[in-house]
Amino acid sequence: MDFLTDLGIGLAIGMLAGTTGTRGSARGRMTILAAVIGLIVGFLIDSGLGAILGLVGAIAGCLIISDIVSGASRREGSRAGALAFFVALAALIVAAIALLVPIVIIAVVLLLLWLGISRHRRAQRKHAGLRVLR
Repeated sequence: MDFLTDLGIGLAIGMLAGTTGTRGSARGRMTILAAVIGLIVGFLIDSGLGAILGLVGAIAGCLIISDIVSGASRREGSRAGALAFFVALAALIVAAIALLVPIVIIAVVLLLLWLGISRHRRAQRKHAGLRVLR
């Protein structure tokens, strides 16, 4: 169960880093920062395997959440700050779940994967519709 704790802590780190909602090269830099922090924290918690899982969790969490927050900030403007606050709160809850009930992290991972895949499909449909208009 330690590997689920490492993954959950990495996800929480990535989610917190993703609340910035950056795009472009700034998103890459924020993802690298989250990856390094996840790597270090994972190593401190559970050495080699913990470092890898913390790294993977931080990268996945940051990429998915930053995409969602940046999309909301484009659509909603200043009200996207509330979404970032709720995501940060959710990240703290994920960290608590990872420490107290690590098995629930599987559901968190599945939820984040579903969010990322559905967001990607929606973007592909939008771009496919725009290509038809040309």
